[in-house]
Order: sequence, then structure tokens, then C-alpha cells
Amino acid sequence: MSRQEIVAKKGLGQNFLNDMTMIRRIAAHLELDAEDVVLEIGCGTGALTQLLAPKTRQFIGVELDRNLFQKLEDHYSGPSVLFLNQDILKLELAELMRELQLFPAKLKVVGNLPYYISSPIIEWLGQQAGRIESATIMLQAEVAQRLLASPGTKEFGVLTLITGYHFACTKLMDVRPGAFRPMPKVHSTVLRLEPKTLRLLDLDQESVFFSFIKQAFAQRRKTLWNCLRAAVDKERLEAILNQLGRPPNCRAEVLSLEDFVALFKQLRTG
Repeated sequence: MSRQEIVAKKGLGQNFLNDMTMIRRIAAHLELDAEDVVLEIGCGTGALTQLLAPKTRQFIGVELDRNLFQKLEDHYSGPSVLFLNQDILKLELAELMRELQLFPAKLKVVGNLPYYISSPIIEWLGQQAGRIESATIMLQAEVAQRLLASPGTKEFGVLTLITGYHFACTKLMDVRPGAFRPMPKVHSTVLRLEPKTLRLLDLDQESVFFSFIKQAFAQRRKTLWNCLRAAVDKERLEAILNQLGRPPNCRAEVLSLEDFVALFKQLRTG
């Protein structure tokens, strides 16, 4: 596909990866074989699509931009290639996999995620973790730092915990601004997310747990008690924090994922 005629849309956060060396490196990290099923989020100009689609059992490309979607269909369509012109957050993945008779295969996901929607997409990926083999995603560097952050740092927060609940997260590479067209003002980072095999909570508890985490970080500068006081007994909270080796006036950012799971379970059991 000719990229000279394509104008990036700022409203969709479009910055097209244009460095073929970097594109090949990302494709290589997927370690594709002929039996793989790939889901690409935001195919853009098809720079990565052209390397992935011919190598897979089934390629699914999701592109919100109608003009780009049409060009992708014109250039790369085939018997095992499907493009969808829709919002990835509205994709009913289980239903699509049934329609394509892909069960019990798991997906290799890849995508350059726009900054304005990266957090919701990561949460969506978490909801699909049982259907995913791996997710190789490019993010703005500061968002990637949040996913990789350790407790007690300013980057550590809700997104760190939700990602860490579902996935083991590994940094693959940094990407310079000059690798994109148009060139962004920030650096990017490619991460690999691999679903964890051990579920820390029952499925029906997870949405309540994530709401609990969000409430705990509702006001970062306040103590955990001040964020949770509307729903938690103070003495009970302090007793559990003491068991976890945390001071009673600590903030949410010092608790690890394991701490939050233990705190949540004990508060629910009374």
C-alpha cells in the first residue's frame, strides 16, 4: 500500500510506524508459524500486516479508520485474512472465534496502541486473557513504564495492577520518534504480555476487585484508609495492614498486587 497518499488523523492518535528494520524486529518477536492465529489492533497502512498475514492460519485485522480499512482490504485480503472496520473495544472476540471455527486456538495479538485509548485496550486484553497466547504491543514510553512499575514508585497504580493481575509483562525494545510518520514528540516502547496461568480470584470476583483497586487509588496523595473509608472499618483495615507488614497510614501505591489480593479477600470474609 502506498503510504505517501495517507494523511494521519490526529483525532485517532495515528502515528504510522515507518521504519522497516523496527517493523521486522516486531514481527520476528511474534515467532509465527503456519498454525498461528493473529489479531492485529490498528493495522494502519499495513506495514506490519504485510509481514504477518501470509504466515498465519488466520489473520484478523481491526482498523477503525474507514479509509485505511478499505485500502487494507484492497491490498491484503485473502482466504485466511479478515479485516474488521470497528472499535476494538466493541469486538466480541469469543463470538468471532466461534464463527471462524478457531477454538481451541489462542491468539497472538499485536498492535501499536494510540495513547488516548491504550489503557482501555489493555483492560480489554485482560478480559480476553484466556483466549490469548501473547500480546506484543507498542505503547507510549510513559504508559509502558506504568505497566512495568514497582510498588512505591510514582508510576505504580491501577493500570500496573490490572495488567499484572492478568499478565506477565516484559520489555522488548524502545522505539525512537523518527521511526514514525508523522513523528511524535514522545518515545515508544514495545512490550510482550503473556497471560498468567494461575487465577488469583474467582472469575465472579474480578470486576469487584478491580473496582476496589480503583477506589484505593482514587486520591493518590491520601492514605488508603481515607480512600476506602466509606466502605471499610478502620480497625479492620489497620489490622490487615499490620498482618501484611504495612503501616496503618500507608498509601495504596506501597501495596503489591499480592497485598491487594490478600486485603480484598480478608475484607470480604469479615
